[in-house]
Amino acid sequence: LPVACWEQRGRHAPLMYQEVLEAQTTSGHKLRREMNAAAVDVSEIRKEGFVLKESAIIRQYRKRWLVLTRTHLYTFKKDRSYTDPTEIVDLKACGTVKSADDITNKPYSFTVQVPERNFFFACVNDKERNDWVAAIGRATTESRRVRSYSEEVEYQEAQRREMEEQKRRTAAAERAAAAGQGGSGAGPNAGS
Repeated sequence: LPVACWEQRGRHAPLMYQEVLEAQTTSGHKLRREMNAAAVDVSEIRKEGFVLKESAIIRQYRKRWLVLTRTHLYTFKKDRSYTDPTEIVDLKACGTVKSADDITNKPYSFTVQVPERNFFFACVNDKERNDWVAAIGRATTESRRVRSYSEEVEYQEAQRREMEEQKRRTAAAERAAAAGQGGSGAGPNAGS
C-alpha cells in the first residue's frame, strides 16, 4: 500500500490496513479463511523448515515455519505447529518457483508465483534454497498431473472422508465448549 494512502487516512490507518486485508482475494487468503483452524496432515509433509518470508503488506521479512505437502505450501509462526497457518498456497495455482536474488536483492531467496501474488522467501544458504525450489517444483508438477478415473475416484473419496473428519472434530469441539458453558450455571433459566 502506498505511504500516501496511510498518511491520507491519518489516525484511521489501522482501518485501512483491515480494509486491505479484507479486500485481498488471492486463492491462498480465501483458502486460509476456510481452513484457518484446519490442521496439516503430518503424514503428508514432504519438507519443512524455517525460512524468512516477505509479508504481503509491510514487505518486511519475518521468520516462518514453511511446510510443503503434496498439494499445498503453508507458513506458520511457530515450528511444528500445524494449525492456524499464516499463508496457504494451493500448488495447482503455482506458476513458477525460482531463485529471486536479483528481484529481492537478498541472497538465497526464491519466489513462488501464483496468479494473484508472488511470495518471496529467503534461506540461510544456497543448498537450502535449491532444495526448497526443487521440492516445491516437484510437488507443483505432481499436483497438476491428470489423474486416471480410479485415482480421481480415490481422491474424491479421500477428500470426502477428510471433510467428514473435520466436521466431526468441529462438532466435538463445539459440544465440549457447550458442555463447559452449560455446567457454569449461566444461562437463560439460571436462578429461576
